[in-house]
Amino acid sequence: MIKILCLFLFFIPLFGYELQENYEFERDVVFSNDLFPDLSSKFEILKIPADKSQYRIDANVIAKTFELNGIAVETDKVRYVNFTRHSPVDFTAIKDQLHRILLECYPSMQIDEISIHPRGYIASIGKDTRGYFDNRTCQNNNGLFYILDSQGLRHYLDYTVQGNLEVLHTIQKVLRKEPITGFNTILKSVPFQAFKDKPLTTLPDIPSRYRSNLKASQLLTIRNIEPSPLVLKNEKVVVEVRNGAVIVEFIATATQEGSLYDIITVQKNDGKRAKAKVIGDNRVELQ
Repeated sequence: MIKILCLFLFFIPLFGYELQENYEFERDVVFSNDLFPDLSSKFEILKIPADKSQYRIDANVIAKTFELNGIAVETDKVRYVNFTRHSPVDFTAIKDQLHRILLECYPSMQIDEISIHPRGYIASIGKDTRGYFDNRTCQNNNGLFYILDSQGLRHYLDYTVQGNLEVLHTIQKVLRKEPITGFNTILKSVPFQAFKDKPLTTLPDIPSRYRSNLKASQLLTIRNIEPSPLVLKNEKVVVEVRNGAVIVEFIATATQEGSLYDIITVQKNDGKRAKAKVIGDNRVELQ
């Protein structure tokens, strides 16, 4: 029984390796530890033709080679594997550009490493070459951008950023329309990752409130808040009545909230209602 069990264990592949969609290669012969550097056993995976800067192969073919060597490789997320010849290009200037972009978004961000990998072979770039990043770059630790060569052709590249960010979180459960303040938020360091929207690293410059109820320890982004209205429902407001150069004021009650230049309804002390335009903090102009 022990011998049978040992033989059975001998043929069980080792798990824990997940095949990626894209790899770079420098030599025409690709070995197992080129794909997984921590793999102790080294064996040939495939040989790429010398005249090819890009090569595509079925992921199952690679997985089968590993399987024959007693190693199981997961291919659930990958159908084909793309190999791109390593470009002898120094991307330091573009890394510095991305570094500046991120610090403009988050001045206190700690950036540990920026990696750039072209999706195709690039022999060289000009010294003034810059990257074209989209407006979601500040929300993602990885993404796609492009550069232009001397002929105006686009070359696409992937970037990955490793770092940490101080982001506001709720201290306790908060309610919709509750003001966001230093009493119900706290800064916490989080890894820079893919965010649904731009995270809040400081309190807003203008009075703001929560858009919805949020649980405690909720990471906050700009979609979680909105500017607080200048006029709140059931609050007293100053109503201006203009007649040429003459301005008369009286006190009324707002029956609805409103932001700048919104038309709302106010109720006078005699119970009558009128339309008014929001012109300032708790101040409206009779229409």
